[in-house]
Amino acid sequence: NGQVLQEEELEFLADPGIPESSSNQMVITNNVAYQADDLDVYDSDCDEINSAKIALMANLSHYGSDNLAETQVVTCTKINQDNKQVNDLLTAELERYKRQERFLNELKYDEKASTSYEHSQEIDS
Repeated sequence: NGQVLQEEELEFLADPGIPESSSNQMVITNNVAYQADDLDVYDSDCDEINSAKIALMANLSHYGSDNLAETQVVTCTKINQDNKQVNDLLTAELERYKRQERFLNELKYDEKASTSYEHSQEIDS
């Protein structure tokens, strides 16, 4: 129906078959246990695979890439919302630690100033 498939979709629909080579043919023809009946079963399996591919393509075309994209957008939106919540919590925690650090630094400065003042009072006495 003229829809453009993404690369992942194309890979999924790609034929997983093994390219024929002389070594593949040699194994098949030299296999003693290989029977003519097995060939019929093999052909039947291939027919089923092709039928399954055709059905899959029809279902994908019927379902439409817009619906697939919409599902991905919903999933990404949910993940983004979860990440935003975590970021907000971490940002709030970081602010608490910064306030605590400022308070402790002020406390340390006040103690140094107090100790310095007491020390200068002792020298004056």
